[in-house]
Amino acid sequence: MEYVDLIKEKNPLHSKYLNKLTLSENKLKDLNHLILFYQNNLNFSLEEQARNYIVVLNDTLEETKYFIENGTYRYSSFDEVKDKVYFNKSYMKAYMIGLALSSYIWIAHIKVRKYFENFLLHTKDKNLYLEIGPGHGEFFAKAIKSEKFNSYVGIDISPTSCELTKEMVSYKIGNLSKNYEFLCKDFFTYNFEKKADLIVMGEILEHVEKPLIFLKRAYELLDKEGEVFATIPINAPAIDHIYLFKDPKEVEDLIQKAGFYIKEKEFFMANNYSLEKALKFKNAITMVVVLGLKDE
Repeated sequence: MEYVDLIKEKNPLHSKYLNKLTLSENKLKDLNHLILFYQNNLNFSLEEQARNYIVVLNDTLEETKYFIENGTYRYSSFDEVKDKVYFNKSYMKAYMIGLALSSYIWIAHIKVRKYFENFLLHTKDKNLYLEIGPGHGEFFAKAIKSEKFNSYVGIDISPTSCELTKEMVSYKIGNLSKNYEFLCKDFFTYNFEKKADLIVMGEILEHVEKPLIFLKRAYELLDKEGEVFATIPINAPAIDHIYLFKDPKEVEDLIQKAGFYIKEKEFFMANNYSLEKALKFKNAITMVVVLGLKDE
């Protein structure tokens, strides 16, 4: 594949991993579809897309090095990263594109995406889907394609992210649904008119200073029979990760304090490590949870 060959050329050290990567025919088709979107709709050449992926890869490796040496993330407040990432249009665009492409290349990202697809498959028809920080739009588009909800809302504080997500979703779903909207607003202060039947938070809690308050806000917005689908990175440094979760128990305690209970959970590790090995060596873990409201 030409795109992968370009990455190998620009980053030979990454070739060993890429040479082991195998994608099904359907996933390869999805990846090509994504690449064509960035080429035809946003005028990003293959060269630029490969460079964006490497930006994310190198920044993550740099933050991993800092984490190994110091035992903490480099930044711990929103103010430290907002102008570097969220409100930096050129970087944010490159970052979002690189992350979207990584969802077809990084083992944990591939497995999480599949888990979400299966979750939607078994979800009953409901009214409102709310996604907080829909990022590159992969989850949001899959939710619309599932046709399990009457309406879909995405909310994000970054103008660049809102713009990219809207374009990506429009491209992916075509004329499938018109009943969706993206709000470039603050999740904490926006006045939602309806409660959601499903709230999705894909790698969001590590981006906020006080995840407990964030979860409590989600609690307020969830219908009493609703669910939360969340992915939470543990020991997973990135340029805009500011809250460090060190182990699953810490996440579980936070969830309980916010008024939820865990209906199901799963763990996906980088390098295909076991959970025990990943925790021992502080290797990146993605924890996936489905939450319900605890009985009062």
